[in-house]
Amino acid sequence: MIRELVLEGKIEEAIDELSRLHESLSSDANTLALLKSRLAAIGNKRIGRTGTPEELEIEMNRVTDSFLYFFENLEERVNTVLGLRYDVNDFNKQVSLKMMRQFKDLEKLGEGSSAVIYKAKERSSGKTVAIRALKDIKPLSDILTKTAYQIKHRNIIEVLSSHESDIPFCIVLEYINGITLDHLLEVGYFPVRDTISIARQLCDALYYLQNLGIDLKNLRPSKIIIDHELKPVISVFEIFKDLRGYTRLDKIKDDLVYSSPEELRNPPEEVDFDKANQFLMGLLIYEMLTGEPLFKGENVEEVIEGRKRFFEMPTHRRALLKAANLPKDLLAILQRLLEEAPEKRYGNLVELEKQLYRLPVHGERQSELVHESYLRCCAKNRDFISSFYVRLFEQHAGKNYASRFGGAKVSNRTRKKLRVMILQLIDVDNPCAPAHFSNIKHFGGHAGLEKEDFANFLHTLKAEIEANDFLWKRDPAIGQAWDEVVKQALEKL
Repeated sequence: MIRELVLEGKIEEAIDELSRLHESLSSDANTLALLKSRLAAIGNKRIGRTGTPEELEIEMNRVTDSFLYFFENLEERVNTVLGLRYDVNDFNKQVSLKMMRQFKDLEKLGEGSSAVIYKAKERSSGKTVAIRALKDIKPLSDILTKTAYQIKHRNIIEVLSSHESDIPFCIVLEYINGITLDHLLEVGYFPVRDTISIARQLCDALYYLQNLGIDLKNLRPSKIIIDHELKPVISVFEIFKDLRGYTRLDKIKDDLVYSSPEELRNPPEEVDFDKANQFLMGLLIYEMLTGEPLFKGENVEEVIEGRKRFFEMPTHRRALLKAANLPKDLLAILQRLLEEAPEKRYGNLVELEKQLYRLPVHGERQSELVHESYLRCCAKNRDFISSFYVRLFEQHAGKNYASRFGGAKVSNRTRKKLRVMILQLIDVDNPCAPAHFSNIKHFGGHAGLEKEDFANFLHTLKAEIEANDFLWKRDPAIGQAWDEVVKQALEKL
């Protein structure tokens, strides 16, 4: 704003505007002083041990949220007056004009406080990419850019290129056709074999980042993307936020649900994040296997009570883990990961990963053949589920499935959730399968469906698998396995 006033020759108005900004900044000193006093009080309580770790964490989160709210309002005022923000109505046009020589078919996917994310196609290769366009006129730091280009890992989104010679600054990223883990957990559980596979890959990614000198903090199900091959992927910009010092803490309740005991007791510089991430892996494994977080509750107080009982009442702890009905070897790993004292966990994430690789994850041969067949189809065709829906609607036009599930406009989220529901349907070896199947029958658009509908569903799935699995004709055992698994699934439904 001020720059524009100067360029228009309105010097007096520019000076007045800057004076008003200066006055408003001066009045913010009281707010900052109050925040500093609250922070000092927390420090005194921590030194004097006059509050529980959970209570201190809650107060720290409240101070952090208050500061971020204050800072974002301040930043917005300064950027607006100094002209450091883009005109929102013109931003999409600017991005399109800048990137149009290399990319086409820009489609806005989402928007945050610092950037807008687009999906686009590279003109030269036809490859689909994601473009992160920064709203600020400040480019990423040299250290950050160098760090980003070092990251080459299957389970971390790759930075392909940066366009920071002029504004808007844009970063081109690998496009992931996926959905975050927290949304998939709304559907229910993951079978043991898939849970262990996801955990192994996350361990490998976290250890890889540690080798680069990056301790990834505050990893949550909402920050883990499950791609079309049902593999976990970490967003590189969660790491960027950490390096830039702009990481926004999750809600108090989520911090309590997913934090290790030492993270609640100690300042970050005193936390061994390899050990803390082992505790997190224990929480994620439990939640993926059961469909529910270990420390659950409707509010903060219930979560705190759940944590207290878990650590202070051995009988409650044992009963909770036993109720998960886990294989003996996996239960032993989980118990060690969830130890309150960090030194009782594994030496490092590599040791944990090795233990996970030693686990027997195979079920009956028939279910294994079906599982491998399904994953081959997902890997071959990232739109496999869309093809399935087309076949379902065409073959059963009289059942009105199209209107129930959204027809040609089945949402991306519904398609991606169906990937995990299929894993559950073919997980017939699981002793808890009948209970899990019951949950499927009551989820979303499936409510009210009869057994005949699920028969149609599974037989259509088998037909779509046959059309996509390149090994189907070479190995007759695959078709026979699908027949048997479909039969068992329908019996348990």
